[in-house]
Amino acid sequence: MEYKKEIPALKTRWTEDRYSDRYQNNPLRRKQYLLDANFIKRFVNNGVVCDVGCGTGEFLETIKWNGLKFGMEISDTPKRIAEKKGINFNKDIFTEKDFFDVIIFRGTIQHVDNPFLMMKKSLESLKSGGYIFFIATPNSESWLYRRKLKLPALSKEINFYIPGALQLENALKNFGYQEIFIEQAYLGTPYAHPVTDHLKFLINLFTPYYLPHAFWGSMMSICAKKP
Repeated sequence: MEYKKEIPALKTRWTEDRYSDRYQNNPLRRKQYLLDANFIKRFVNNGVVCDVGCGTGEFLETIKWNGLKFGMEISDTPKRIAEKKGINFNKDIFTEKDFFDVIIFRGTIQHVDNPFLMMKKSLESLKSGGYIFFIATPNSESWLYRRKLKLPALSKEINFYIPGALQLENALKNFGYQEIFIEQAYLGTPYAHPVTDHLKFLINLFTPYYLPHAFWGSMMSICAKKP
């Protein structure tokens, strides 16, 4: 079944109140966007981009992306807002071949019900030498997840796939991506509070309680290149 035919099932899970902090009204998120942009710009600075799960278009707007902007979004109101910001929805990873320079999954791959199809279609729609990025992606191989099977970025009702760094790297290699680079940033992010984070981790480690917190290895950014 084509992925787009499955989207209505996903829409029932993505109520528009989930976008309440995606209107340039979350300063921590905006700071993280700029760090994410620094990661992307180590590899590529411009080009035709597709932001998968672009929401209100806040990410591409904040990082001032230089190039044609396309998006994929299942919620109607955020999509209309993104269109006003210059994001187009007439082309995506399912309609194009050898078209995009960059494809971005920022905090989205864990929410789609067929992530491997998305990776495959992304490879087909990228130009040779193009890049795919997984940003703000939870890592199931992290210490906190291994202990509690939870991470602050996860919500069970909207998560279909919880990737691990090595697992996602292996999948990308098997599809044919190359030059895979993985970063697991913690210190220097706006969510890091090292003293309290480590205290909370000890509580999580030795008690039945779960205290959500940022921590080493919990989130990852991955870049891969199409040959």
